[in-house]
Amino acid sequence: MSMPAIAAFAAALQLSTAIAQPASEPSPLSLAEAVLIAGQTEDPAIGSLRSRAVALERAGEAAMALPDPTLRVGLANLPLSNLDPNSEAMTQMQVGVRQVIPSNASRHLQRERQRAQAQGVLALGGLEQRLITRSVRLAWLEAYYWEQAGELTRARREEIRQLSEVATALFASGRGNSHDVIRVDLETALLDARQIEIDRQIGTARAQLARYVGAAAAGRDMLPRLPVLPALPGGDEALDALARHPSVMSRNARIEASEREIDLALEAYNPVWSVDAGYGVRGSRSDVASIGVSVQMPIFSQRRQDESVAGARQMRSAEELGRRALLLDLRRQLDEDWIRFQRLNETAMIYETGVLERARETTAAVLAAYENEQADFAELVRSELALLDIELTLIRTRVDALQAHSRILFLTGDVQ
Repeated sequence: MSMPAIAAFAAALQLSTAIAQPASEPSPLSLAEAVLIAGQTEDPAIGSLRSRAVALERAGEAAMALPDPTLRVGLANLPLSNLDPNSEAMTQMQVGVRQVIPSNASRHLQRERQRAQAQGVLALGGLEQRLITRSVRLAWLEAYYWEQAGELTRARREEIRQLSEVATALFASGRGNSHDVIRVDLETALLDARQIEIDRQIGTARAQLARYVGAAAAGRDMLPRLPVLPALPGGDEALDALARHPSVMSRNARIEASEREIDLALEAYNPVWSVDAGYGVRGSRSDVASIGVSVQMPIFSQRRQDESVAGARQMRSAEELGRRALLLDLRRQLDEDWIRFQRLNETAMIYETGVLERARETTAAVLAAYENEQADFAELVRSELALLDIELTLIRTRVDALQAHSRILFLTGDVQ
């Protein structure tokens, strides 16, 4: 057999093997992968802000151009006695052009103002990206918790079902009580209702996650272990990071734009020059030309320029006060999330090192006592359900701590 024939046979064999093998199940979705998918997907909100920033940049470049000249066409010195343009030698057809020349400084100030506004919009784009990352983390962690809650609830329901069989058998043999069977049926029904609520919560969390990663990725199972988030900065470093928060950077850009507004208002005190040129056509006499310079005189400055400057300064003061209020709010959020993060981790440590182990020992002891007819059936069921609640509380506490961690990262940024 020739080499091309061998290669073709091998390719056909690989293809038939691939067809024969069933499609592999999608791998579980990790939190890091979900954040990566969301970061690589162009979100419409971010795209909108980028377009607005580009529009402001172009408007700034357009401000550097001179205003369009004004063309004037008219008939001068027309006699009113007969309205005959040929009866008077002074009658002429005029064509004129007027060009306003704003100061070079004012045009540069307008461009700088537009650029500052564009930087503020770009900072809002960075804020939107952080919001997306935080939302993905919170939704993934929420879906993780409810999936774990569902698995634990189903496992505990299976154990309760087995206890129900034991209670039914004992009752049938005359050694048990009917209320044991009824109690197990009640607890089973309550677990079924709890499972329905868990499924609803899973659907809600996945819907929130699908907003940023797509339905296909959100439909995958969550990776069955808690993620490791980026490290948190230290106390002073976290406070310094607040000053670099995108919302603060956007406010800084707005303050810079308001400062350019003050400069523009002050520039309005300077006169604005314009150049006029005209040409007159007279039928019986020589054509005439004219040229002149006009200047706008800021005589009524008290009612116009003074008020404009005062208003621009008040706007800058308002923006600076808004930045101070924003920093105070960010500091409050950081303090709240930091305390919550620390206390939740302390609570989880207590559950892991003491509460959970004692709950398991209690369940095992009650089971042994029940087998030796030293404990009743209701106490056995209560111990199983108490163990379930403790396990769920531990997972909820760990997830809540990681969600607080995610909120701190939103405020301080991921430490590289």
